[in-house]
Amino acid sequence: MESIQIAGGEFESLEAMIRAHAESAVRMAAEENGLTLDYSPESIARLETAVAARMPVPEAELEKATLVWGAYFGEVFRRRSAAAWIMAEYPGRQVAMPALDIGGSHVYPLLKVYRRLTLGPGEDLVGFYEKVAAAVKARAGEE
Repeated sequence: MESIQIAGGEFESLEAMIRAHAESAVRMAAEENGLTLDYSPESIARLETAVAARMPVPEAELEKATLVWGAYFGEVFRRRSAAAWIMAEYPGRQVAMPALDIGGSHVYPLLKVYRRLTLGPGEDLVGFYEKVAAAVKARAGEE
C-alpha cells in the first residue's frame, strides 16, 4: 500500500491521515479552549467556537488548520452515515481533495472548513451539517 504524505506527516492511508488530524483537533480544543469534541452532531457548535478562537488564521497556518478542523468535521459526518473518505475532484476545479462519499454523493468538509476559516461566520458549520444530514436522511428514506 502506498503511503500518503501531507502537511508534515506520512500516513498509511487517507483514512489514517484523517483520523490522526481529527484526534489532533480533539486534543487542541481541549487543551487550548477547554472544549470537548466527541464526534457528536452537538459538538459542531463547540468546533465553531474552537475555529472562531483562531481567527484570523495566518496564511502560513491555513493548510494545517483546514486539515485538522476539517478532518474532525468530516469525521462527525462519517461516523453517522455509511460514508467513506476518498480523494475526489471538486466540481469545476482541477484538483483532488479529501471528500466523503455518502451513497454516491460527495461532501467536502475540509473545503467547508477552509471557507469558514477564510470567509468567517457566514460559513456556518452547524447549519451546513444540519442541511447535509437532512439530505442524507431524506435520500435514505427514498431508497
